[in-house]
Amino acid sequence: MPKEIPTEEKSVRERGTYANDGNDPTLASYLSSLFFLLSVPAFVTLAYGGYWAGLYGESAVVPAFAGLLVAGLAGVFAVMHVTTGR
Repeated sequence: MPKEIPTEEKSVRERGTYANDGNDPTLASYLSSLFFLLSVPAFVTLAYGGYWAGLYGESAVVPAFAGLLVAGLAGVFAVMHVTTGR
């Protein structure tokens, strides 16, 4: 299958973001990558934030991080399930 070339009607960004071809990036793939990149630093910060705020002791930081990670993954899979209807 020949590659689509940019035209004046659609920019390269529009073709990549809203592509229907499985080989091209989509908005969902961009959001998935964004979650992958930002979730761990955010969850570590939140886990230590709870410790610094006095919500729990230092020994509970790792379990708090694990809980946030599991909850985040469950939330993402729930959103994927609802949006795709599968």
